[in-house]
Amino acid sequence: MANLTITGLDFTTIRTNLRNFLSTKSDFADFDFDDSAKNMAANEAFLDTAQLYESVASRAKALGYTPESASGATANIAVTFTSAVANATFRTITVAKNTEFISTVNGVSYTFVTPNPYVISSNSSNRFFGYINIVEGTPLTHRFAFTTANTSFVLPNDNTDVESIAVTVTTSGNTVTYTQATDLTSANSSSKYFFVEADREARYKVGFGDGVLGFKPALNSTVEVSYRVCSGTRPNGANSFSAVNTIGGETLFSLRTVSRAAGGTAIESIESIRFNAPRLYETQNRAVTADDYKRIILRDNPDLEAISVWGGEDNDPPIYGKVYVAAKPLLGTLLSTNRKNAIKSAIRKYNVQSIDVEMTDPAYLYVLPYVEVRYVPEETTRTAAEIAAAVAARIVTFESTNSVSLTASLDCLSFYLTSTMPTTPSPALERSSICRRQSIRRLHLKTTIRLISTPTSCSSVSVIRQ
Repeated sequence: MANLTITGLDFTTIRTNLRNFLSTKSDFADFDFDDSAKNMAANEAFLDTAQLYESVASRAKALGYTPESASGATANIAVTFTSAVANATFRTITVAKNTEFISTVNGVSYTFVTPNPYVISSNSSNRFFGYINIVEGTPLTHRFAFTTANTSFVLPNDNTDVESIAVTVTTSGNTVTYTQATDLTSANSSSKYFFVEADREARYKVGFGDGVLGFKPALNSTVEVSYRVCSGTRPNGANSFSAVNTIGGETLFSLRTVSRAAGGTAIESIESIRFNAPRLYETQNRAVTADDYKRIILRDNPDLEAISVWGGEDNDPPIYGKVYVAAKPLLGTLLSTNRKNAIKSAIRKYNVQSIDVEMTDPAYLYVLPYVEVRYVPEETTRTAAEIAAAVAARIVTFESTNSVSLTASLDCLSFYLTSTMPTTPSPALERSSICRRQSIRRLHLKTTIRLISTPTSCSSVSVIRQ
């Protein structure tokens, strides 16, 4: 038997070795390996059929879409400096950017840092107290030389939080801070912008303008890129924090959690990019209709599970000039005040008119379904108790696997039991359903099982969800 010989460790060499090996086998005598490779290459040229991340990201780039990066969870804490006393020359305490804090979730420690510096002023009692946001992630900094052959730079770490990227360019000892480009309509040849786009292996690349759309740095300038590498969804829920070192130079302080860590997300999946890219192109990065607001908010906030958006003119009585947003987070049922304010601030730049965005809490309707299943004992080997357990498990699966909607109206929730039965039940009895008449916000269900006595020819099982 011939053995497969590998002459190199790179992908191209291994593919060539494998193709040569398989071409000698009679089972593949009629197989055209060259055409197969061409078909694969052709598939990668289209957004609908591409399978590689870099191919999907490249197709999305043509539509003006940048895949969402991983993002660090954000918490809000209150800091009380217990010994600091203000005087005529000491009126503020500055908490530096990247001041570190630690929290543990499921036995794993995570680093949280301040994303910006905070200035805490003394109060009327000459004491210092303030609220600060902290974001999960490890701060990193890279330096590059801007040359003719090196005008863009790939950040070499997975789970880069794109929102945290900060760029400075130093030329002849003069350091200038660049800002991330979000709207090219305001860009000109002197705009100090940097651009972020997805690159291979789900990493991100930082580049600059060409001298027409955005300022082009001088050759041999030093580019410094700072950013955070985060842990995605894992730190969500962290609610106990401790400082690693001093805060603002003070050693005596107390911390209180105002809102637990939330908003941490994983990098956008290929299927999500495939779905969102053409829809962003439809909105042209503008928020005009309710659907525009919905798509932009969901795109920019992957930590939201469901959202409802409507114009104030639909209220009773109508309130013109406002857009209302109700959102359910992935973790919990309500958004914190800080999270609502962050969403409102982020969406404002997409408004094309003087429209105010109002965040409101969704109203939840809790459903207590009653299920009755009738079956023929002769057509199944399961007992009534086993069928009751199968029904309950199927209902739980239905809730957990179906997407949540804050606007959908569902007339009948159907649960098919065929896949859970060891034998095929009677077609007329293989399905049970829960019917309702009003719109629901979310099913919150617990399982209780009750058996009901019936004639010997047919047993009945009731499942009460409460």
